[in-house]
Amino acid sequence: MRTAPRRLGLLGGITWHSTLEYERLLHEGVAATLPGSSADLLIRHYEWSAVERAQAEGDWDGLAARFGDDARRLADGGAEAILICANTMHLVADQVAEAAGVPVIHIVDAVAAAARAAGLDRVALLGTGFTMRMPFYRERLAAAGVEALVPSEPRLTEVHALIYERLARGIVDDAGRALMRTATEELIGAGAQGVIAGCTEIPMVMTAEDVEVPYLDALALHAEAAVRFALAD
Repeated sequence: MRTAPRRLGLLGGITWHSTLEYERLLHEGVAATLPGSSADLLIRHYEWSAVERAQAEGDWDGLAARFGDDARRLADGGAEAILICANTMHLVADQVAEAAGVPVIHIVDAVAAAARAAGLDRVALLGTGFTMRMPFYRERLAAAGVEALVPSEPRLTEVHALIYERLARGIVDDAGRALMRTATEELIGAGAQGVIAGCTEIPMVMTAEDVEVPYLDALALHAEAAVRFALAD
């Protein structure tokens, strides 16, 4: 058994609300196996509005370069793996891994493994408009044998707006909870056997207690995968 965890590098602040939850889960996960210990973390915490603006402009190459440079600095500081603390930004995960020279612990792999373990082959995917519209997330799930269903319009745009206009700013209310329940119920009606909280802010308005099907919290599953890496011999 390891006596100290491996160092992890976090690309966070996307948003800060969920990054704090990552830190909590990583520290608790390490302490559960190594009592008295905590996670060994290096964190590059972004100013959210700059990332949001680049996403809206479609500057994914610029974001890939920025995240890659920062991941390399974390690796130079001793990080043995990188966590991108957002689902959407895994669009540039391959570029980040190449720039860093250390593994990126991929959030979709953690979600796919949990779906397969639960016997699910068709799930609802709720996240930002980028995550739901662009193929990178659904294709990686499909490669693991998991089909992802996303909302139709206008529901898809409503979920995206909830994330960017309210949850990213820490605004949590009953209207947001009701929207997530409605979107989930519609996809379950279309054949989804479970639901992926595919944005790290979604647990602010929807948890496992709110749905009657298996609930896959991408943030929590990602953190669990990172703890396993940190503690592995």
